[in-house]
Amino acid sequence: MKKAVLFLNGKPPQRSEIDAVFADPSVVLVFCTDGAYSYLLPHLPDTVVGDFDSVSRSRIRSGVEIISFGVEKDYTDGYLAMKILLERGYTDIDVYGAYGGRPDMQESNYTLLALALKKGARARFCGKQTAFLCNDSLSCTLKKGARFSLVPFTDTVHIVYTKGLKYALTDYTMHKFDDVDSPDYVMGVSNEATGTEDVQVAVSEGIALVFAETE
Repeated sequence: MKKAVLFLNGKPPQRSEIDAVFADPSVVLVFCTDGAYSYLLPHLPDTVVGDFDSVSRSRIRSGVEIISFGVEKDYTDGYLAMKILLERGYTDIDVYGAYGGRPDMQESNYTLLALALKKGARARFCGKQTAFLCNDSLSCTLKKGARFSLVPFTDTVHIVYTKGLKYALTDYTMHKFDDVDSPDYVMGVSNEATGTEDVQVAVSEGIALVFAETE
């Protein structure tokens, strides 16, 4: 799989995380939105995407590709960056800086995961909690006690089973907005990895938003 990394203008990742990305030989391409450019320095991304309301184009150093859009547009800079990465054939995309910043922007960032899933690519938000979408099955190794949450991304999500978690779900359907008095929506929140086996989840209907504590 062609791997790319996208940095967004949310809460900047740790310097060690940024350094690790640029030292990773498996990363083929580094994109960032205009607002994330400054916190990457002295590292230089391959491409900067945006309307350049957060940083002047004149500040972008020579050799960095610039993809510019007008301020009045239908999509966020992050969405446009993800769309371009997918069009260029990247199927494994790590996203940093998706959390924090403006609450409305953070919420809209989840559409980036949905766009990638729709195009058959794997995308995840990186940080203290890794976030990604699941519409079939997943398996991941987590330390004992690591937080793990499942919430419905679509209106309905049917969980066939979960394994490796303190509280198991089997043949369980979560509804997003069906009944506000129902615990369905929060039944998958704040679970814990047992550490005795990999965490496994199988979904047969809908899409689940997964949060896994990695730090």
